[in-house]
Amino acid sequence: MPQEGRAPVAAATTDLASVVPGADLILACVPATAHTFLARELGPLLGANQPVVLNPGGVLGALAFARDLRAAGFRGVPRLAETGTLTYICRKPDQGSVRVTSVLGDLPFAALPGRETAAFAAEVGSALPHLLPVPHTLATALTNVNTVLHPPAMILAAAWIEHTAGDFAYYYDTATPSVARLLAVLDAERLAVARAWRVDAEPFLELFARIGSTSRAAADAGDFRQALLDSAPNRHIKAPPSLDHRYMYEDMPFGAVPLADLGQAAGVSTPTYDAVVTLASTITGRDYRAEGRTLARLGLAGRSVDEVLDLLVEGST
Repeated sequence: MPQEGRAPVAAATTDLASVVPGADLILACVPATAHTFLARELGPLLGANQPVVLNPGGVLGALAFARDLRAAGFRGVPRLAETGTLTYICRKPDQGSVRVTSVLGDLPFAALPGRETAAFAAEVGSALPHLLPVPHTLATALTNVNTVLHPPAMILAAAWIEHTAGDFAYYYDTATPSVARLLAVLDAERLAVARAWRVDAEPFLELFARIGSTSRAAADAGDFRQALLDSAPNRHIKAPPSLDHRYMYEDMPFGAVPLADLGQAAGVSTPTYDAVVTLASTITGRDYRAEGRTLARLGLAGRSVDEVLDLLVEGST
């Protein structure tokens, strides 16, 4: 049943130095676009054993965050983990409230390195009780539902977004056959990349239903359009007011671009993701490939699948 209430906040501040030292957990509920900034701010403040959870990590998020922490002066091995997507669905309807429409269950979660995932999940379980430990952070990256979910409507409904300033229900009103077909093909490419990297990734519909974002019936029927129509937590979420939105500037360079790059590194073609990134770059006037997280930018160009997986599970970053 829907509930309302007030939640006390001990402190709300932009001064990280006043809250980070001594904190039991740093939970980074920020878009991937803010990861570099946050890592640079945390670098001089973070203690050697303080856990940081990227909620979510995007694709290759923990690896990028570790490099940015070191660049900011952090010494030692950071304690990092990430979720596959945000642990909740919410919007801020006014200045003083937050409307939470869903708390996700069985959310993929991994530490960096992956051999520490079980202990990390146990440590943060009181704050994040609905985690599903997976072998490594590439398994969280390749179960990032937003990489599949957000691009189709942003591309195919771009004129509608600009004409109405987003005055429609983004997930429900764009649940059309063409959007569903694009979702299905993007998901097939994601699964092909996952197989090449030996990640046991669920099909989008299975994952979307398991975390509580659509009906079991839609998943069982393999119906992408019905999955959008049955997504109760997303039913009334409005479309972005413009294309200058995180569904573009986050999900392209930190979702679609690295996913396609992982495919190329493993010999898997991703023509639809490539086309989506090209169209998104064209209609927004931004070069998302130039902005994107890639293996090369993380210092992993030329590494084999085995070498990267070993790094994610066992090795130092």
